[in-house]
Amino acid sequence: MFGKNKKDVVAVSTLPLEEFEFLLGKNSILCGNLQTKGASRIDGNFKGIIVSENDVLIGTSGMIEANIFGENVTVAGHVNGNIVARGTLEILASGVLNGDVKAGNLVVETGAVLRGNIGGIEGIENPEPPQAPVTEEK
Repeated sequence: MFGKNKKDVVAVSTLPLEEFEFLLGKNSILCGNLQTKGASRIDGNFKGIIVSENDVLIGTSGMIEANIFGENVTVAGHVNGNIVARGTLEILASGVLNGDVKAGNLVVETGAVLRGNIGGIEGIENPEPPQAPVTEEK
């Protein structure tokens, strides 16, 4: 399950900016639920839930308080929350993850911090983020 050859790992961190469907800049703050079909990059502060059918990159300046569900997830910043990566979870040397991990493949670079439990992805499905309450007009 873990420790596949480096050549098998998708390097989400090398994708050009135009490849990302969602981009949160380093001076931005966002609270809520994010659901995307394309790749997402977060360099700012995010609090909530992230559900992506594609790749998720947390940049070096990213400060995340969220559970993250994605195909391949790369952590170069700080994440407080659990991560489910159907493909590969890569924690770069600058990355800090405080949370539990479920991943098909796990790569942790020297210098990275991982505090949590590690498991496989058998039987894991993406959750549906909670919907905003609908108010009726009278």
